[in-house]
Amino acid sequence: MWWVASAVVLSMLAALAAVAFLNGWTLALGQDSGPGADPRPLPSYTGVAEKAAGTGRLVIGVKGDLPGVGLRRGGTFEGFDIDVARHLAEGLGARDVEFVAVSPAGRARALAEGKVDLVVATYSIVEDPQVTFAGPYYLAHQDVLVHKGPIDSIRDLKGKRICGVNSPSVGAVQDRVDVHPVPASNYAECMNMLLNGTVDAVPGDDVILAGFAGRENVRFRVLGAKLTDERYGVGLRAGDVRTCKALSGVVADLYRTGVIKKLLAKHFGNVDFRPEAKVPAMEACA
Repeated sequence: MWWVASAVVLSMLAALAAVAFLNGWTLALGQDSGPGADPRPLPSYTGVAEKAAGTGRLVIGVKGDLPGVGLRRGGTFEGFDIDVARHLAEGLGARDVEFVAVSPAGRARALAEGKVDLVVATYSIVEDPQVTFAGPYYLAHQDVLVHKGPIDSIRDLKGKRICGVNSPSVGAVQDRVDVHPVPASNYAECMNMLLNGTVDAVPGDDVILAGFAGRENVRFRVLGAKLTDERYGVGLRAGDVRTCKALSGVVADLYRTGVIKKLLAKHFGNVDFRPEAKVPAMEACA
């Protein structure tokens, strides 16, 4: 009778479910369980270091609009931060790296939501409950870019016109010398002003300035004023202490073996710029 047949079918399904449970499978009605299907549950990782070792793959958030530092060209990225990120990934055991452009406002959120595993994007180390920082991988400074010539120090900027892009470095210059800011919306506009003589100087982070200057045929100079310290860290999801310690070790090794020095020369060598060559003091990874 029909109810007997139904009872037999239900008994068989219950038996299958029991076997699936005992074997750790995720079998469900309508789910493909034929040849080629992997019945094992997907592994979960406690941190980025474990994921890199287990899969050999990482997704890294970078800048996409900074020449020499992090610039997107078509479907690829290039620059100092990009090369550093590749070395960091390899140090963790990952050779398959996907780069994703992130904005300053979206970096912490991308980490918290798991959209990226790491952020290497001129990310100055700050107190942030959502982010654990490894490194820093580079000690940058707010500085000033000028034509190579009569301006030799911050004092020589007195009465000069500086590009007033929205940056804390403008205020850092004004705190030391009387200058005349000229409004601009971005660094590309500032560089055009510097090239045509509308302004005498452009303030900003030294590697960012050197990156923009490096694509021009005119010889520029980063003054070396070192108005502030900007400790560029590797952003991680908060609490990933194991990966933080591993990355800081990789960074120290990149300095010890001269890799950082070579990358700085590769990307900023045609600008009069003296980058920091010593390994910076590492974060505690607490």
